[in-house]
Amino acid sequence: MKKISQLIIGFYAGIVTVAFLILFYSFKTLDQKFEEITVKRINIVDDNGINRMVISNQERMEPPILLGKKYKRALNPAGIIFYNEKGDECGGIAISKNPDTGTYALAFDYDNADAIGLLTQQNNNTNMYKSGIVINDKDLSGKIGSNTNRINLMTTNGNSSLVINGPDEKPRIIISVDSIGNPLFKMLNGEGEIIQEINSFK
Repeated sequence: MKKISQLIIGFYAGIVTVAFLILFYSFKTLDQKFEEITVKRINIVDDNGINRMVISNQERMEPPILLGKKYKRALNPAGIIFYNEKGDECGGIAISKNPDTGTYALAFDYDNADAIGLLTQQNNNTNMYKSGIVINDKDLSGKIGSNTNRINLMTTNGNSSLVINGPDEKPRIIISVDSIGNPLFKMLNGEGEIIQEINSFK
């Protein structure tokens, strides 16, 4: 029994010594400067240990957290995720790619859904490309992930447009210039019918 106790004490002392050396080395190197560092993920936390920013590769990216609950992403991006003081996701920079399309986006969120996004997409198989700004209204019901798309400023395959939607997300005003320079202005009612149109063809 005495030998077993000595072994346990010795093992414990060894663990404490190793832990102390690691801690000492960590504090010793906090102020060191590096010319290059390679990591898979970096968590930046506040004094309470809550994530405020995560820089991660695609495989280690944190799932979205809204009102304290984690949700599954449709497609995990590499990039940077921003968090508010409660630890909920409030925006980020995403670099993602499915088998067909690459997407690069900068987004800022409401507390329950997307608010505004700057994005670029390109499909290398079809040569389709677009880039622009998407602006959403906040859903006051509090439903997670729910918003109302109100404004889209976009260029798609050489055609540029500004689309302003009503609260039902249906276009009410469309200002566009096509790929050969023809301008067009449309006003629409709630049924999608054109009530006024100005173009260069008339």
